[in-house]
Amino acid sequence: SVVGGYPSPEPLRTSYTGRLEERIPIPRKVDQALINGTVAPGFEEVETEFKKNFLERGELGAACAIYHRGEKVVDLWGGYRDRKTGDPWKNETLVLVFSTTKGISALTVAVAHSQGLLDYDEKVATYWPEFAQAGKENVTVRELLAHQAGLCAIDEPLSPEVLADLDRLAAVLARQSPAWRPGTKHGYHYLSLGSYENELIRRVDPQHRSLGRFFQEEIAAPLGLEFYIGLPPEVSDSKIAPIEAFSALQMLLHVNTLPPGMLLGYINPLSLTHRTLNNPKLGSPGDLDRPEYRAVELPSAGGIGQVRAIARAYGVFAVGGSELNIRP
Repeated sequence: SVVGGYPSPEPLRTSYTGRLEERIPIPRKVDQALINGTVAPGFEEVETEFKKNFLERGELGAACAIYHRGEKVVDLWGGYRDRKTGDPWKNETLVLVFSTTKGISALTVAVAHSQGLLDYDEKVATYWPEFAQAGKENVTVRELLAHQAGLCAIDEPLSPEVLADLDRLAAVLARQSPAWRPGTKHGYHYLSLGSYENELIRRVDPQHRSLGRFFQEEIAAPLGLEFYIGLPPEVSDSKIAPIEAFSALQMLLHVNTLPPGMLLGYINPLSLTHRTLNNPKLGSPGDLDRPEYRAVELPSAGGIGQVRAIARAYGVFAVGGSELNIRP
């Protein structure tokens, strides 16, 4: 099952873009007429809780989709797509799903494995010789995918321009030294994992497709999914729900909700936490919704699509993947 959407800050109920004239009032409670969709018998409680998100918990816009044993049993959407314009969330609305993209990228790598393009226990450098630099010669694909390679932080500065140039990015990734001896520890590869997966797919695919293109042609097209890793220019902004990001000030006002160790690491520029979370430099995670980041392939955090597309993809794999000819 997948739940998608984006939270609205409380108690603020107006759009804020930094310019006062663009504050547009939105009702404190979403009208039930803006909540749509279907649920199968036995899943009515999901609909009840989904509606409570809007009527009691201040949700702005969201969707929820669930597949059970290969069948869609929940498909709900509601609220507002855009607080600034007051446009409703529709059946076809797309939204940035941040790290949920990692799951879709993992499915893409699984398809490549099923096609015999890679072996999880083979060394990454077998497929990508330049990767062997800086003590990474023995890292296996399995260790890389399991966040055990010590490559959570990329030290060379990243920008939308670097991220868009996959050859240039591959050279940066290959030069990176591990933060620990690969295979001995585990640490969240927040943004880097998807970039390493992307280059791995490019190396093993006979057509040298990027991960985003491989996903489109091998998963999205066969299953009829509208989901993108790297947003095509022809997709209109009017279909996408813009992210309402928290500001640095809002984060400071809620520091008591963060684990102390993580907070101290975040503010220490020499820490692995800071190095991992601050490249590329973003004002907040919501910056990934800016046009320059929407357009590039970020397989760890940049997926944009319909919520039901994610649920459908997971649903297919959950029952064995026969629609995609998946083998173990």
